Amino acid sequence: MTWRRRGAVVALALVALTLERLGAAVERTVPFSPLFARWRVGADYLDRYGVETGEALPGEMDDVAAYASDAFDPDALDPTVREFYERTASYDLDYAVRWHRGFRLGATLAVRLTGRIEQLDLPAPGKAGGRLRSRIVAVGERSDPRDGARAWIRTDEAGTAVFVAIYASHVSDGRRYVNIAVPLPRSNLSTVLLPRTTPGGGVELTTRAGTDDEGLYLVTPLGAVALPLSQRFRVWSDGGGVRATHEMWAFGRQFLTVTYAARPDQG
Repeated sequence: MTWRRRGAVVALALVALTLERLGAAVERTVPFSPLFARWRVGADYLDRYGVETGEALPGEMDDVAAYASDAFDPDALDPTVREFYERTASYDLDYAVRWHRGFRLGATLAVRLTGRIEQLDLPAPGKAGGRLRSRIVAVGERSDPRDGARAWIRTDEAGTAVFVAIYASHVSDGRRYVNIAVPLPRSNLSTVLLPRTTPGGGVELTTRAGTDDEGLYLVTPLGAVALPLSQRFRVWSDGGGVRATHEMWAFGRQFLTVTYAARPDQG
């Protein structure tokens, strides 16, 4: 077989794999956000893209009890953790980032792009994190029909967007999942997480619980593709506030850990 034919076979195999993943994702009952960006996202994303918004909201969730399931007992949560989820916007977040070995060169290149589009704009390897301010606002059904959609915009102290994400939820097989969309150019990165209570009154939100809906998906105008990525958030009380970790894996290898310390805004 010539190199040209081999290349064609490989290309066809990749296309088949992509279509297979696309079909598998589309067959799922996961509702995905239709919100994309053209290029830059930024802290003013909602206004620039004409996203229908409503009132300012206090938290990532209205009531954590809505997520009660066989995996998640809201009554077992530490009151501080529950308050953080229901009054998220009143907390300041200090964060630090660790890029794991084997991914640092790629991260150095990636942050040049994320800085330009003002989305997922984490520090490069070897650089410190900082403090994030939060704003949460309701998103109208005409812009995003998912249940309880709301934009959580996190900016640094200069007012530059670090994360712009549209949070919502959906129910499948008797469980309510956290359903998050991160607008990107001509697409969005959607994450579906299952909440689980942890010892000591904490909570874990994970794509690694083994249920059908959870996962990370690239959503495009052509459909949604399941990605070989996974992530996990863990949140627990430290007395006066909460601490959290956000871990991510690619092809089973951990490449990112973000740690947070959250305190009620004293200003």
